[in-house]
Amino acid sequence: MALDDLKIEAPANEPIVIATRTFAAPRALVWKVMTQPEHVARWWGTDGQTAVITALDVRPGGKWRIESHGKDGNVYIFIGEYREVNEPEKFVWTFGMENMFVGKVVVETHTFAEDGAVTHYKSVSNYDNVGDRDGMVASGMEKGMRHGFAIMDQLLAELTQEA
Repeated sequence: MALDDLKIEAPANEPIVIATRTFAAPRALVWKVMTQPEHVARWWGTDGQTAVITALDVRPGGKWRIESHGKDGNVYIFIGEYREVNEPEKFVWTFGMENMFVGKVVVETHTFAEDGAVTHYKSVSNYDNVGDRDGMVASGMEKGMRHGFAIMDQLLAELTQEA
């Protein structure tokens, strides 16, 4: 059962983006799908991209790096470092892209709250300023999130049936 209730907010005059979404799966399983390389590789990116996970060290100070390969041959490389990890409730990481956002640090806090058979996910992304935030919102981030979360719904359903 998919619960496609993604909501993205960019509050006026605040350099943040808040994204919320409900998943029809237990929190421990949602955590697993968002932190294990074999699962992240399946849902990361937009339609038509293939993700290659070159690092996903889920611990404070651990680095992460994901290459998104497009059908057009372009490669987008996402990078960051985990600042806080409290499995399965929360992780905080920095988010960047190689050759973009140079000198900028975006800090994202991801939280997972379990309510019966569903998990309420929330992401708060903190930017240096509203202009940077608006640039990210305009970049197609919502399209990528919607696509990735739809794939996650399928993956969560598969893993639930296997359990």
